[in-house]
This record gives sequence, C-alpha cells and structure tokens, in this order.
Amino acid sequence: MGFLHPLALIGLVAVALPPLLHLIGRRLPPTVVFPAVRYLTATEREHSRRLKLKNLILLLLRMAVILFVVLAAARPVARVASGTGHPPTAMALVLDNSLSSGAVVGGRRVLDVLAERARHVLERATEQDQIWIVLADGLPRRVGRAEALAAVDSVTPWPVRLDVSEAVRIAARAVEDAPLPVREVVVLSDLQETALSAGEPSAVPVLLWASPEVPQNRGIDSAHVEPRVWSPSGEVIVRLGGTFPGEAALRLEAGGHELAGAVAGSGEVVVLSATVAERGWLQARLALDPDELNADDQWFLALRVADPAATRVERGVGSFVREAADVLRQGGRIRSGDEVTLADRPAAGTTVLFPPEDPALVGAVNRTLAARGVEWRLGELVDGEWVVTGDAGAARGAPVLRRYRLLGSGPVVARAGGEPWLVRAGDVVIVASRMEVEWTGLPVSAAFVPFLDLLVNRLAAGESWVLGATPGQTVRLPAAARSILVAGEELTVQGGVVVAPLDPGVYFLRAAAGDTVGALEVNHDRRESRLAPAAPTAVRATLGPEANVLGDRAMDRELFQGARRADLTAILLTAAIAAALLEFALASVGGAARRV
Repeated sequence: MGFLHPLALIGLVAVALPPLLHLIGRRLPPTVVFPAVRYLTATEREHSRRLKLKNLILLLLRMAVILFVVLAAARPVARVASGTGHPPTAMALVLDNSLSSGAVVGGRRVLDVLAERARHVLERATEQDQIWIVLADGLPRRVGRAEALAAVDSVTPWPVRLDVSEAVRIAARAVEDAPLPVREVVVLSDLQETALSAGEPSAVPVLLWASPEVPQNRGIDSAHVEPRVWSPSGEVIVRLGGTFPGEAALRLEAGGHELAGAVAGSGEVVVLSATVAERGWLQARLALDPDELNADDQWFLALRVADPAATRVERGVGSFVREAADVLRQGGRIRSGDEVTLADRPAAGTTVLFPPEDPALVGAVNRTLAARGVEWRLGELVDGEWVVTGDAGAARGAPVLRRYRLLGSGPVVARAGGEPWLVRAGDVVIVASRMEVEWTGLPVSAAFVPFLDLLVNRLAAGESWVLGATPGQTVRLPAAARSILVAGEELTVQGGVVVAPLDPGVYFLRAAAGDTVGALEVNHDRRESRLAPAAPTAVRATLGPEANVLGDRAMDRELFQGARRADLTAILLTAAIAAALLEFALASVGGAARRV
C-alpha cells in the first residue's frame, strides 16, 4: 500500500489528543464522605466497571475518527492482486535510447533495463488501446502492440541527444486528439538533468520511470586544433568532462600513427603538441581510456597540414605588419616568396590588401580591384568605436577606431559595427583598417601575430572551413562546398544544407572542381556525458504538476489510469463517519441515563 499525499500523515499526531484530554479529566478534587450518602457507595462500585468500559470505548472511537480522517487525507492506495482490465487508453511510450543509454551498470546497459521495463508496460496493453512510441529521434510513431514490442526488442543506443522534455510535449500532442477516455505519456529514461528543457507543461498525465543506478563517467567535452593549418606542427587543445575519479590516458592519432599522448583527469584541459609529415587533409582521432560509457571516450578532428605560405611584404603596409611577418618567418609559419603578398594595393597573384596610407590612392585601388573582377570597394573613411566579430580568430573582440566602409557583395569573414571589415573575393583578402594604433588596437595586442597567420595561411593561401556538428544536426555549409564525402561516396549538397551523419567522424567538403575546401567534424553532444539524474522537483517544474517520477511498484500501479490501484479514501471516510455516529450514540445514551 502507498499514499498519494504522504505529507498529510503528519496529522496523525492529533490521534494523541483524546487520550491527553482523558488523562486531564481524571484529576478529581478531594472526596468527603457524608453519613447520609454512605449507602450510595455500594451502588457506585457496581457501576464502576461498566463506566470504565464505556469511557474506554468512547476514547477509542474518538481516536479512530481522527485516525480515519487523517489517513483519508493522505489518499492511501492499494495494489490489486490480479487483473489487467483498464479503460481504453491512448498511451505514448517515450523510450530513451540516446547516447547515454549505452552506459553499463552492473554488467548491463541502461538501455537493456529500460527496454525490459518497456516490454512490461506494453504487455499490459490491449487491442482497444492506441499506442505511440517515441525514440531518440523525437518522432512519434503510431504502432500496434506487436509492432511496439518488436521495436523495443530491436532498439539500440543512438549517438544522439534526446531532449526528454520536448519528447514529452510531442508525445502529449500525439495522444491529445485520440478519441479515448484515458490519455497518458509513459517515459522510460535515465532522466539526466541535462535532458530537461523549458517549455509548455504537459496537459496529459506523465509517468516517468528512471533507471535506478547511474555510473560515474569521464569523457571528452571538446577539442580543437591550433592553428587551423599546421605547417607541419601544431597543437590540439582538449577539455575533459565528467566526475570519474582518477586519471586516464589520452592519445592523439592520425594517419595510423600515435602523434601525442598525456595523462589527465575529469575537468582538466590538455594541450597536445605534434608534428605531421603528411601534407593535405587528415582525420585525427582523440582516444581516452574507456569507462562505463564508451561513446564519449573519443573525438574526431579535421587536420589540415600544408607548407608555410611563401610571402612577400611591401613597405606600404606599415612597420607593425612587417615586424609581425618577421616573427612568423622565424617561427616557420611563413617563408620568403611571392605566393602571397601583403600590400596596400592589389598585387599580382594572391594579395592581402590593407588600405593605403594616403587616402588619395583609394580611387586607384578601387579601379585595380574592378579590373581584376573583385566586387568589393573601399568606401568612405569613418571614425568610431567598434569591436571585431565573426570568424577573425584571435582578432575577435579587438577594438576598431577607424575603418573604410567596404562596399560590395559576397562572403564576409568578419565585421565591425555590424558592417563588413574583413572579406575575401577570389585571390584578394581585404582588411578595412590599416594595422596602426590610430586605426585598431590589434598591432599592440598578443592577438596580432596569430591574426596575421590566419590572413596568410588560411584566407590568402586557400580558404578552408572546419564546421562542427552533433549526429543528426542540420548544418549549413559554405557556398563553395558542392558535395560531401560520406563512406567513400560523394553526395551532392542540395540548397547548401546537410544533415550530419549519425556516425561520428570527419566528412570532407568538396568544391565543384573536386578540391577539398573544408571538413565537417561530427562528434557526440557533450550534454549526454552528464549522467547526473534530475530531481523530481525539477521534473515537475519543467513538465508540469501532472508529471510524477515513480518506482517499480508505483509505476505498475499508476499505469492505464491506475488500473491496478484501489483508492481507499472512500472506505476510510465511511469508517470515520460510522465511528463518529457510534461515539455520538454511545455518549447520548449515557447522558439520558444520568438525567433519569
């Protein structure tokens, strides 16, 4: 037996009131016996036993009235021993087979425990019930009982995240229109705290059953390469998440070789330095020692390795650019040559163009750009206070005090004040500000040398994109990407949008000419690595007061509108009324006898 409102049981302390009042009433004043009433003593002795018995019965009846009322307020329910009959029900079953369901607890996957419970629920369904099943893809499917059982038997963990709150809302909408007297949503999940999201509460009763055990976990939260293009050395910055105690080995692999390794624990940031001899695009893989959840113990990266760009620096760009270029040359990030030119006017070949020091030369610069088929122009010179936004690498957030308005159309790499500040058109990269302290704070910041590296080795030497996504996520690709390489097959991109493959990995992007222009990194959603369960109060706050987290027996009792639940409230109220009437009758008889 259980109680729907157990806090009401606090009222049981009131049962002690009748005995307390009875004890207080027994305190009698001193007795003085007069000779004239001595003959009554014998009569009192005869009736004393009867009176004591009557008072005891009255006391017990008063205590019983209070006891029955308090228990009725707590809404006691009892499980029916047998029978599966229930009114026709529209039931949506949300079975959480997201990435975290692959965790192993006590030698069994969490999903296996959830599927076993799902079969138990479905076996109680009848032909009169309507059933929807919602898996990690979030799509409600109307199925028969046999189809639902087959789906549960074949379900496997997917490398995706399930928003349990959104899945409940979708499931509730599916059953709301069903022409049946009972509607309910049943959720079988590990019920992670990170799986809840804000939204409209469900108007349909929601029964949630959470996996009773949750393991500790350690996984890779994120990783990225620095710089974007290695030539041929670079770093991979890795952040580990989770709560698993102790340290584990972390390895960086590419091209069938282990490039670097380290030992680290949950919450740490690790920097792995490596050198790659092979040139071109590579898939790199980070691998962490496995634990109870293996799916988040690896991370895939797109690694581009190229020779440093052969670069020439003209005097018109200013001293700050020349000095930064010397630093890059000494560090092996650029080499001398004519592949890329840093100048204040368009040069032959690939050019990184800064505005000329003399405003009178702007017209000549614009005419040269037009002759080369570049659509962008230098407009009016404006002063103000802005910051750099967009894909500007280390320069993101840098202050800008003066700039030319860039007029034209085409892809914009970075903006200042919401207007184009850094653009690329063909073999020309245009920066709207000179690299002088009167124009921008970049030249005197630590971000300047990495920013110049980005201009030369990524934008000028051949634009490339590295995009990140989780499995199944919709991704918008750059305009230059015309196809994506999946499992050795080149798939044409329609409308510039693709759905990321379900299998984690690196998928390379191809231009119309067949050149690789970027990559799509598909990795797990780090929220699935957070296995801490949500508190019942958080569940009700998100899904509404109709949502209840239940254990095994309570779930079995509440299914199908409590088909196996007998509510004892009416019985207890009837007993309370009967006890009150009996107490009143017994007390009244005693009073009448005293008046005779």
